[in-house]
Amino acid sequence: MTRKVFVSGCFDLLHSGHLAFLKTAAAFGDLYVGVAQDRTIELLKGIAPVNTEAERLFMVKSVRWVKEAWISSGAGLMDFSQDLERLRPDTFIVNEDGHCPEKAELCTQLGIEYQVLGRAPEPGLPARSTSELRLSGTLRGDVLPYRAEICGAWLDQPFVNRLSPGYVICAQLAPHSAFGRQGGGLAGSTRDCLAQLKLAGLTRMKAEDLAKLTFRYENGIDQTSHPVSGAQDALGLCFPGVSFHYYDNGYWPLRIESHMDAETLRWIEAHVSLYPLSPRLPGFDPLRDCNLHRVAAKALAQASALCLSAIEAHSLPNLLESFALCRQAQQMLFPAMFPTRALEEIGSLEAKGHFRGWKFTGAGGGGWVLLLDADGLPEAIPLKIAACNIAQDVI
Repeated sequence: MTRKVFVSGCFDLLHSGHLAFLKTAAAFGDLYVGVAQDRTIELLKGIAPVNTEAERLFMVKSVRWVKEAWISSGAGLMDFSQDLERLRPDTFIVNEDGHCPEKAELCTQLGIEYQVLGRAPEPGLPARSTSELRLSGTLRGDVLPYRAEICGAWLDQPFVNRLSPGYVICAQLAPHSAFGRQGGGLAGSTRDCLAQLKLAGLTRMKAEDLAKLTFRYENGIDQTSHPVSGAQDALGLCFPGVSFHYYDNGYWPLRIESHMDAETLRWIEAHVSLYPLSPRLPGFDPLRDCNLHRVAAKALAQASALCLSAIEAHSLPNLLESFALCRQAQQMLFPAMFPTRALEEIGSLEAKGHFRGWKFTGAGGGGWVLLLDADGLPEAIPLKIAACNIAQDVI
């Protein structure tokens, strides 16, 4: 008689890692599968599955190595125990992540062989896990935006805004396949923190509260990590449209305004694009040889104030001037933002096409640069401003 083999699991977002496990388990005999209920996944992982139990059961039953599958009758870590007693398989198989002493003990009591398999992908394929997929750019990119700093970067840091208060202006960006690299000035590292909070089911709150939670999660509750990622990253991700944050001697802004006027957003999109430079060099430190003084900080604040009024008035000349003033002030404060290699790349763009003005987004050094009225540069990506809540159930 053919041996009976039993496995149990969530099998959410069925992927190649699941299939490799099922294929290996089926080599031991006829394979029977217990699929966890939705409430079990919520209990064990603190978050609802992407696919319902009916969907997950349908997909597992469709796998050619599976003889029979069903929804596990119990709940919790040992949700399969009644099914195991009923089926009385010859072997119960788990992978490394699913092993626990309670499962081994139950098999000993029932006289069932207990096998623990290593997590091994199919040859030639990458290792996969459901958690990794939920955090990956493929899935996450459909729902989480990026952010571009339009003007005023560094005014969200107390060592700058204590010299002169002012605005940081950010745009929430619709995700794009080219935005994935870290260190490019689009708040990628903060976005990863936000993705983890979303995965944990912690995004059901107002935009400012979610931004504050993300800021604290990335930097530590008391903001004692160094260097501290500025609040504009989290705010730019969490507030839709274009947001203005006013800072005065602190990490968190005194005022936050989010503008969703469709005509204004389309006006910005018509004139601003993103262009990819070479990535920042390893060891890039924008704070190296910084020159903090009140005159330059005030000039930075004046540039962001001009940018704000330019956006509200749809004034392209003022927007162009604000870009130039912002860049000049930042170069006085943080000369390391402007490495020779990046400046040479920007200079070479004039031979490829035309643009009226430019500035780095974020801390500079490379990555993405903002261009005004770019023409003839096929790699330039027109700014696409998003207007989304991070979760559909945000209050």
